[in-house]
Amino acid sequence: MPRFCQVSLPLPLRGAFDYKVPEGVSVQAGQRVQVPFGRQRLQGVVTALLDQSQAKGLKAIERVLDGAPSVSPALLKFTRWVADYYLCAWGEALALCLPPAGGLRQEAWLQVADPAALSELAEGLPARSLRSQGVLRQVLAAGSLSLGQARAEGLSEAVLKQALAQGLRRVTQSLRPQPAAPAPDRAPALKPAQAQAVGAIQAALRAGQGEGFLLYGVTGSGKTEVYLAALEQALGQGGGAIVLVPEIALTPQTWSRFEARFPGQVAVLHSGLSAGERAAAWEDLRSGRRRVALGPRSALFAPVQKLALLVVDEESEPSYKQEGSPRYHARDAALVRAKLEGAVCVLGSATPSLEAFHNARSGKLTLLRLPGRVGGHGLPTVRFVDLNAWDRGAAKAGDGVAESDVISPDLAQELRACLGRGEQSLLFLNRRGFAPVWACAACGDAVDCGHCSVPMTFHREAGGPGWLRCHLCGKSQRPPVKCPNPKCGKPLLRALGTGTQRLEQEVERLLPGARLQRVDRDSASGVGFHADLGQRMRAGGIDVLLGTQMLAKGLDFAGLTLVGVVNADASLSFPDFRAAERTFQLLVQVAGRAGRADKPGLVLIQTRQPSHACLQAAAAQDFEAFFDDSLAERKAFGYPPFGRLAALLFKGKSKEAVQAAAEAAGAQLELQARQGKLPVEVLGPAPAPLVMVKEFWRYRLLLKSPSSKALHQLLEPLAWAWKDKRVQLAVDVDPLSFL
Repeated sequence: MPRFCQVSLPLPLRGAFDYKVPEGVSVQAGQRVQVPFGRQRLQGVVTALLDQSQAKGLKAIERVLDGAPSVSPALLKFTRWVADYYLCAWGEALALCLPPAGGLRQEAWLQVADPAALSELAEGLPARSLRSQGVLRQVLAAGSLSLGQARAEGLSEAVLKQALAQGLRRVTQSLRPQPAAPAPDRAPALKPAQAQAVGAIQAALRAGQGEGFLLYGVTGSGKTEVYLAALEQALGQGGGAIVLVPEIALTPQTWSRFEARFPGQVAVLHSGLSAGERAAAWEDLRSGRRRVALGPRSALFAPVQKLALLVVDEESEPSYKQEGSPRYHARDAALVRAKLEGAVCVLGSATPSLEAFHNARSGKLTLLRLPGRVGGHGLPTVRFVDLNAWDRGAAKAGDGVAESDVISPDLAQELRACLGRGEQSLLFLNRRGFAPVWACAACGDAVDCGHCSVPMTFHREAGGPGWLRCHLCGKSQRPPVKCPNPKCGKPLLRALGTGTQRLEQEVERLLPGARLQRVDRDSASGVGFHADLGQRMRAGGIDVLLGTQMLAKGLDFAGLTLVGVVNADASLSFPDFRAAERTFQLLVQVAGRAGRADKPGLVLIQTRQPSHACLQAAAAQDFEAFFDDSLAERKAFGYPPFGRLAALLFKGKSKEAVQAAAEAAGAQLELQARQGKLPVEVLGPAPAPLVMVKEFWRYRLLLKSPSSKALHQLLEPLAWAWKDKRVQLAVDVDPLSFL
């Protein structure tokens, strides 16, 4: 029996720590233990067993917390890779594999008892009870909701009392009352391209040696059916699977499809669940009672037994990149976990990332294509609305007052025609609030946050003066009447620009009586929101959807035939070499919501750059033309996939200290690269585009190299030796954000 063990702790410290194993106590690698650490008692994971230790004055582990290991040998190996590659502590990576603290505990839930009575109550509530109405709709859509969440989202005590008498019941239990399982679903006949893709993936699963695929299929081409057919093979041969989706909001509809095909096998894991729900799902997967884990990026670390298949849907989505430590990219890490466990990994997208498509072209991934929509429906027709020509036309008209300065006459005409035909429309604008700036018409100064280097966004308030909010730190205040610039002080402040709230106001004015639904982070809250949205769209209860990128993917509504992109130029101006790629992906995805059934789709894109290569490729939905054009530019500048990047972010309360630390680190890295003859280019330091966030000053360094090994060799000593208490350092390998 080993006398010592190594324990990794969830702290940003390199390496594991040696502890004694008390007499008569048995431990295994992967078990959780409680240990003394300084004056604290911490929970860690045993990562190695030792017969002897060179450390002096060792303390003993105090308690073994698991009967069986919580972390399998395969996950130990995978998290070790995550820690080494993304330069984080092993204990931080291991923490992603563990069930939440606290486990199962009793909680009050609201459960639908009489849907008709509850729906009647919700629809009959007065205008002053809109928040309560929204909560009741969520409960109707989801089947249940925790009482605490319902109250937090605005359910009044008076409405709660009514609802408990008219269609709701209150239950107290550890887990959310389960929704009714979807009706069992049979696999449909596959189209030839689908069958070919399924055959290749199933052959790899039968071989059991692990392989990576890129499933490139246009919007509506039936990628999910390919995943389901692959999953049938994986489960049929006794294996398990992980299915990743880019956002929590997409899990309910994905769960419905997978649960209908594989009843009782799908466990959902994400941060929106209660601790008890996550603990129950984790245990179901670890024990093998359920064999499929479904969720956003964190589900990658699920304890699935005999992992055979790993699916990353919409692999190009930036939400797969974790912004806090460990800063892993779930798509890239999924390929590694699959390789370590001999599993098949399928990356799917209508708009693949340039890195994934390059890997497919070069043979690192096997490319599978789905070139047409299921059912033979064509892709939507795409037209540009040149905003420059619109401006010239308005100026030529002289004193004529335009119907709207947000929605062009062409788009307004199509919206009216669509409404007249009884069809549904979607308007896309990736900007929350009413207006992005509250500024002085006299001097031009905008009201800034003060804690962050961004203007505050104006949010409209029904019957009130509205609020200014910072979308970085959350600070809010009433809009000032007079200019805060002491050299001005004039009472000429006004909202400038357009956000989703203003767009909603414009549509209300242009289409009186139309039923609208705004979808953004301000309106789309609650576990049942997206389920409720889907029900109302399919029932024809919404005429016009409008909102941000939350609408760009995952929506499949037969009646939606028109998509309007209000401002296609906004994301092209971002200080990021991926700006064109992200714009292309977003436009193709949102355009793909139109005409997915029997009726043809139309997409109108409002832009001041109609000849831009990115927009032209998006209009033609020609990914490969965009890929070839972009790849040449990436190669010329050594950007991914032809080079590797690492970003260093320095932040602190003193601007001078942060700048000095960044400059010293940059000089040190340049010197070490020269001395070690490492092919690493050090760019910067420079103030970050968002130079202040939450009162912290921020400077950045960017490292670029054709060699990942050279980057790590240069970065590791700095990352682990950093001791400046005034300045924090964050190292981001393969960064996606440069703000």
